[in-house]
Amino acid sequence: MNINKIKYTTVIALIVASAGDAGAQQVWSVDSCMEYAVEHNRTVRQRVYEVDNYKIDRLTAIGNFLPGISASSSLQYNWGRSIDPETNTYNSISTFNNSYTLQASLTVFNGGNIINQLRKSKAAQLMGKAALQEERDNTALETFQAYIDALYYYGSVRLAREKLAESSELLRLTRRQEELGLKGMADVAQVEAQYASDDYTLTNQTNLYESAMLTLKQQMNYPIDAPLQLDTVLLDMPAVDLAMLPGDTQQEVLSTALMSNPTLLQSHYSSEVSRFDMKKSWANVMPTISVYAGISSSYYKELGAHTYADYWTQMKNNFGQYVGMSISIPLFSGFERVNSVRKARNSYRIAQEQYEAQKEELQKLVAQAVLDRNGFLKESIQMEKKVKSDAVAYAVTRRKFEEGLMTSLDVQTSASTLLESRVGLLRSKLSFVLKCRLVDYYKGKKIIKKNNGYTD
Repeated sequence: MNINKIKYTTVIALIVASAGDAGAQQVWSVDSCMEYAVEHNRTVRQRVYEVDNYKIDRLTAIGNFLPGISASSSLQYNWGRSIDPETNTYNSISTFNNSYTLQASLTVFNGGNIINQLRKSKAAQLMGKAALQEERDNTALETFQAYIDALYYYGSVRLAREKLAESSELLRLTRRQEELGLKGMADVAQVEAQYASDDYTLTNQTNLYESAMLTLKQQMNYPIDAPLQLDTVLLDMPAVDLAMLPGDTQQEVLSTALMSNPTLLQSHYSSEVSRFDMKKSWANVMPTISVYAGISSSYYKELGAHTYADYWTQMKNNFGQYVGMSISIPLFSGFERVNSVRKARNSYRIAQEQYEAQKEELQKLVAQAVLDRNGFLKESIQMEKKVKSDAVAYAVTRRKFEEGLMTSLDVQTSASTLLESRVGLLRSKLSFVLKCRLVDYYKGKKIIKKNNGYTD
């Protein structure tokens, strides 16, 4: 493994760094949250039932190759005028008639409908599995985004709290200097205004964090009133550099995504389903050939007469066997059959166009994900340099303010600039982690890298 590979995987490894003891510490990593969200998502559960229905349809299609077996029995009392089955003449007597039939039938040819139904059921089952995987992946990605948002606001609250503590210390120092005659009332008022502004910022960021946590819980289908402690290891991410970028290109990522992306696979199998529907439509204009065979027997008696053979003797004597073949040729039914073929062909063409459109959309998404990943890394590198410079500038400005060489407004401006830089660095680093996971997903890797388990 080369050094670039090691550096790139450092960021990803941070995501699962505390996975082993997450449950014991009641801390939720991003993978634990995604796993929980996928398991408790109701749409995912619906897709599971749909896949089961597709399996049932496939089993039904396989059963169409087997002969159909049916049994029938009739029991009949007649009184008044009826036909005597022995003499075939009318008489006025009461009779009892009992018959049994067992028949097997098999469709030999019906324009390829049976085989195409089997092929369609297989494509539909694969389409259902792709739809299930797509829903799982989308749920995981949306949970990842919500987790990153919540973590970002958590980090913002932490930075705002640090900023408020610094303002509090500066206010204490300024008031002391005023007592000593080194600062004026205007300086104290200005620092007090800065302290109030920082206090408001902390309150605002806290509200945003709570809102982001609510969004995360809703995305996970997690109990709203239950505590959810996030793993903050990503907030301590080390410095980044360009060596963390992998050597893959946009075209390499796209070539993998074209073979593994569940959304595209679902569109492909949907096109296949439409293709077999088109082939099935031709069965409507072709003949159907079936063969059948069976056995039958019957019992007949005139009520009140004693000259008829007993039940089992008649059943044996009347036992018969038969075989046959039937052919049905469609001749004319208006334009229904022809139009069904044309509509099926148009549906297949529509599905093909949708598949091509999905490929183009996937290409755009891959290109954007790779571009964002590289861009956020470069942005993080620049923001790290800016944070260092702003931190030095703030330290110098505050020192000069304490010595009376700078105004409180200068300190306020320098402090706000440093806070914005630190918040911007936090946002770019977390966005880089998110885009790394997204690009890896397009490269065919699992979104949930490890089943950590979770704590209910």
